[in-house]
Amino acid sequence: MNGKVHVMRKLLENITNRKREYGLALLEISLSILLSLTITAGIMILMGYPSELSLAAYTVIFAKGFDNASYLFSRASPLILTALAFLYPALTGMFNIGGEGQLYVGAIASLVTALYTGSLLLALIAGGLAGAALGMVLALLRVYRNVNEVVAAIMINWALFNISMFVIATYLTDPSIPHLTKQVPDSAKLPVVDLGIIRLNTSFLVALASAIGGAYLFYRTKLGFAMRVSGLNPIASTIAGFENKKLVLTSFALGGGMAGLGGSILVLGIVHRLDTMMMSLYGYGFLGIGASLLGRNNPVGVVVSSIFLSGLLIGGQWIETRLGLPHQVADLIIGIIVISLAIPFAYHYMKTFFRVRRK
Repeated sequence: MNGKVHVMRKLLENITNRKREYGLALLEISLSILLSLTITAGIMILMGYPSELSLAAYTVIFAKGFDNASYLFSRASPLILTALAFLYPALTGMFNIGGEGQLYVGAIASLVTALYTGSLLLALIAGGLAGAALGMVLALLRVYRNVNEVVAAIMINWALFNISMFVIATYLTDPSIPHLTKQVPDSAKLPVVDLGIIRLNTSFLVALASAIGGAYLFYRTKLGFAMRVSGLNPIASTIAGFENKKLVLTSFALGGGMAGLGGSILVLGIVHRLDTMMMSLYGYGFLGIGASLLGRNNPVGVVVSSIFLSGLLIGGQWIETRLGLPHQVADLIIGIIVISLAIPFAYHYMKTFFRVRRK
């Protein structure tokens, strides 16, 4: 009887602690949004804009950014996957900022495969494998040569940006439209599903399934548990019998595969062709880092944060057309909102990370 009472008390304590954590997280998010709106309003006033214009800018961002669900979910799809690309290695204590380059190789591999085979499945697999292979390169340099993954990723990203432009402009352009590549054949395009109230691009379903699969892996499998232990305390992980090097390699392969898949669905489901200046690809990998931090490095949170961030970006475009504000003002508003929301989690994450590493 006493044992049952003890178990019930523990369950009640866990529920109470979780409610307290959720309450604190909601309070942090609310205060962060309020602070960011106040800061941006103050900066706009200092720049010479009337206070009424800042209120109008907020209204346009949140009204126009979220009014078209079909476009919003399509825009968020590759962002969800590049956020997962950062999230996987972060669990093992690594920082994968190479999602940008992994997105490039995934997109190009998918486009080439689609053009030559016409197969949607093969194109998706090719994109994921290309991203995973590039992720493994970063992990191998880190694990076996002790090359900082951040420095390596920065150099590889810029190299791949220029190499990708060369490959597109030299081998993949459409002769009738020289600044664009050949279009993905219909047989290799991700379809759009008409649900009555919304036309949903299946690229979002692919991204959503990947996030759900990531949540299952992290919290319901031995591999996910080992990755989390390795990231928080490598010494304890080694004592427990986990191989940290293999876990790092696995996390980068999974992360790179997610970014490569993000490039795949972008090409196969949304733009259907690439431009020679890479404008349709550029930036998703870097934005994924912010989306992951906004989502508290949680796969389900990443879906919500990616949709939210995509809405802000769409609304920012409307600021330019509706209010005549320069795009730098829209970028300023969005940047401050994102930074303000990400700082609390980044602070808690880094504090826990360094405290455990010191021990």
